[in-house]
Amino acid sequence: MLTLTLLAGCSNPEFVVEGDVLARVVIPKAAATRTVVSLQTADDGTSAYVTSEKTDVRLLGPVYVGAFGNLDTVSFDFVHPAMGPTLSGAYGDTFPYGGATVGRLDFACYEAVACHVTTGRFTDYDALLAHFRDHLGRPVLDDYGVEVTSGDVMEQWCYRYFEATSEAEMSFIGEDKLSFTEEGDNFVADVVLAHTTRVDGMKLWAFMDAPELVSDQIEINGSFTTCDAGSGREAYGYGANFREGGSFFDVLNAPSTYVQYGDWVSDDSAVVNFDESLVQTNDVTVNINFSYEAE
Repeated sequence: MLTLTLLAGCSNPEFVVEGDVLARVVIPKAAATRTVVSLQTADDGTSAYVTSEKTDVRLLGPVYVGAFGNLDTVSFDFVHPAMGPTLSGAYGDTFPYGGATVGRLDFACYEAVACHVTTGRFTDYDALLAHFRDHLGRPVLDDYGVEVTSGDVMEQWCYRYFEATSEAEMSFIGEDKLSFTEEGDNFVADVVLAHTTRVDGMKLWAFMDAPELVSDQIEINGSFTTCDAGSGREAYGYGANFREGGSFFDVLNAPSTYVQYGDWVSDDSAVVNFDESLVQTNDVTVNINFSYEAE
């Protein structure tokens, strides 16, 4: 007679620790207030750079949001995720449970803007072109070195470059794709950290990679520390051989490598709570309220 023994260890309890974490990101308008550089052309054809102070959501770079076991308020001039052991002189890994971005780095059709465009910031092509001309002082040039002055021209080129069939395929523009809304003295955005390991009491932390913007080095304006120019799809064409670029893979694992002067960092107040079924029980606000400035 055979006896069948069932082992409890082989059962499937259908208990999943990964899931969505919801939060609201709040960043002051001060983070989007910069001394911008506009390239203006006079009636006689001469051009000159003019500076002025503006507040514009297009001046917000990508916001990286991560979930961590704990935060460190001692080791840096800003709140930073707690790190693991330091090995070989490099900073330790922060071991994020998960992460997301409010706007991500994207390629907007022309080599001249590779590593310079964040999604969720531009209503249309003209708004993007105006940002580079009137905020960064560097008008967008096509692959022949000619300034792109019309949104219609950019649209036609983008359709050709991506072999697109609809505007929905252009992730870097669109009224319905804007990340932030205006609330009083702040810009706010809802963010979902998908497929995140849910641990009761874990903390959310974020920083905004502000675009470079100086009046005496126009050529670097609009660039981002977190963008890897050597990554992304490789493009070939007449006079063109470049990569589209994209975010470094370890931004949330080693954020101190990427947080630079001029960036904005959150405080340590965003704590996420879950019940015994790992359902999120509280509304979480990530306050990006610290401007990391050089002394």
